[in-house]
Amino acid sequence: MRLSNTQIDKIGEKLRTDAVDADCLKKLETFRALYADAYKYVERVLVDQTGHKITGRPSKSTVAIIEKLKRETIRLNQIQDIAGCRVLVDGLAEQDSLVEALLILFPDVDVDDKRKLPTNGYRAVHVIVRKDGRPVEIQIRTRLQHAWAEISEKVSDEHGHEIKYGKGDEGAIDFLTKLSVSTDRLEQIRHRHRVLLGRKRVQGKSQGLVREIKANNNEERECVREIRHIFSGKA
Repeated sequence: MRLSNTQIDKIGEKLRTDAVDADCLKKLETFRALYADAYKYVERVLVDQTGHKITGRPSKSTVAIIEKLKRETIRLNQIQDIAGCRVLVDGLAEQDSLVEALLILFPDVDVDDKRKLPTNGYRAVHVIVRKDGRPVEIQIRTRLQHAWAEISEKVSDEHGHEIKYGKGDEGAIDFLTKLSVSTDRLEQIRHRHRVLLGRKRVQGKSQGLVREIKANNNEERECVREIRHIFSGKA
């Protein structure tokens, strides 16, 4: 079965308005299958060319698609993450390095950097790769960003999935917001620590550099205490 963009968007409208029937679901499966080849291509390049392990999702679930259509002013044919995968990296430098590599490996790419302007606390870099006109979303997260996202999922399981979109229980939203800010600060501190150690290897030890490293270590300990206070409810 071939589907035109008009037919695809009609499927989306049925999903958005809860006018779903058997024919709609059958066409939705056909639509999702259109992304299979693009996803396999992205997966193969990521594994073979970068050596990273990936967590793949060849097709977004029906429930997730319906929620997105209802939450956003978007047509079904415009959704960028019908197919997607995730890559975890150790830190910000590795994150930047992988993004740069993907810009070389894939000819048709958009980058959505959610680190400085997070979406309701969520930080990552999303790289949208297109193959034969079909987008595949690659989520690149540091381990700290992934830890926050996993905590966000658990909080949303308890307080409702609208928490992830800045709605619902104010206490839960405040907790996730504070945790996002503090984990990002910790990420920056640890990145700076690695930069300072690199300078030490190149330049040798100096009093000024030793003071910088010591101050950075003190800031890291302070930040870790801050995160503990957030979990204990004292922040």
